Amino acid sequence: MSQLTLASLNHAPLSQGSAQVSAQWAHDIRNALATVGLHLETLERLSGSRGREIALAAHALMSRAATMCNEAMTQSGQSDAPIRRRGFDIVKTIVQIANLLRPTAPDGFEIRVAGSGSFIVLADPQDVFRILFNLVHNAITLARQGIRITHLTLLVERAGTSVTVRIADDGPGLPKAVRTNLFRATALSTTGSHGLGLAIARELAERNGGVLRLADSARGATFTLELTGLATMPAESGAMRSLGKRVVQH
Repeated sequence: MSQLTLASLNHAPLSQGSAQVSAQWAHDIRNALATVGLHLETLERLSGSRGREIALAAHALMSRAATMCNEAMTQSGQSDAPIRRRGFDIVKTIVQIANLLRPTAPDGFEIRVAGSGSFIVLADPQDVFRILFNLVHNAITLARQGIRITHLTLLVERAGTSVTVRIADDGPGLPKAVRTNLFRATALSTTGSHGLGLAIARELAERNGGVLRLADSARGATFTLELTGLATMPAESGAMRSLGKRVVQH
């Protein structure tokens, strides 16, 4: 399962229509199923409570993939996918993604989620999940390939009516040639594919009234996702979470 590939879709252009929607969903489903495969491979080597933890993550991700399949089939006959925007706490989505992907990270890799209180955004929760899943998945994939990345930080901030998520790693960064065409479907990505994941992520952000950018950074690669913010809910006690091989709440 972890070797699942859809080579033809890696080269699919982001043209308009139902074919575009199907290719995008199939790409994200491939990533999700590949991650499930990594969970199951790990389960073969583990037992006890740690094995049960990974099994739960695998089941949750399989459920998410099944939902994606259902939506892909529903949208296959539609020229434009419906946008289902609502208010939700993006920090909860980030923590969910971190917990799903954390067991696949190599030893020593840490996912950090930082934000003070709740951050309510107006967007399609499924779209935002896909955007952030792609970005975190890419960083972990690089780390598994031997690229020196020890941590990925997702910092959530509010500025006026906007909520911004900064996704930053401490790796070697992106070569200039890659940065130039980073969000194009035909651009070579750092994970060895053709950059379709980042092209999908930017398009999903834009159709939700948001923006996904590659930001300047002194070290590593940093992406920023900006979305429309809504009135915040009462502040949560877990203002800072650090997710490496376990979740730490202060």
